Amino acid sequence: MPATATIETPTDEVAETYAAAEAHFGHVPNFVKVLATNPTFCKSLTEFMIQALGEGRVSWAFKELVILKTLRSTGAYYSYGAHEKLAAELGNSADRIGDTHNSIWATSPHFTDGERAVFSYVDQIAIDANDVGDDIWGPLLEHWDSGQLLELSSVITTFINIGRMGDALGVADPVLFSKPVA
Repeated sequence: MPATATIETPTDEVAETYAAAEAHFGHVPNFVKVLATNPTFCKSLTEFMIQALGEGRVSWAFKELVILKTLRSTGAYYSYGAHEKLAAELGNSADRIGDTHNSIWATSPHFTDGERAVFSYVDQIAIDANDVGDDIWGPLLEHWDSGQLLELSSVITTFINIGRMGDALGVADPVLFSKPVA
């Protein structure tokens, strides 16, 4: 049970946000219902989650691995199981999903050099985002363009926030999507 109130029936201020969440996820996730206690915050964060959890400049399947790595790197548990399930539904193998754990990704044959560069970036941001050095930027810039790096940075930093906020507030979302995603 969340530590804060949840808004089950949308107020006029969040009705549009709930409709967008239901259209995208197939239902309104509990996290959105908690965010609804602050309609402005709810709208902006829900809009970003909808954008992040879909195809973009970076494939949704890879973004799910980035989300899993981000949650693991920061020790967050909110929605981890749901993202693991989603990563598999989007075509990631059990090996790719499992190898995001700790530093296994660094030597895993299941990732490209570009993907490994992103996981290194995730680990560094989780430790200290002010200390992302050339040793991390060099490989990133070899494999990703500026728009992709912006998208990846946004997903990483937003899911640090979402994971920690979900944990702190005691929110559970064992299923994020109640409709097919692939």
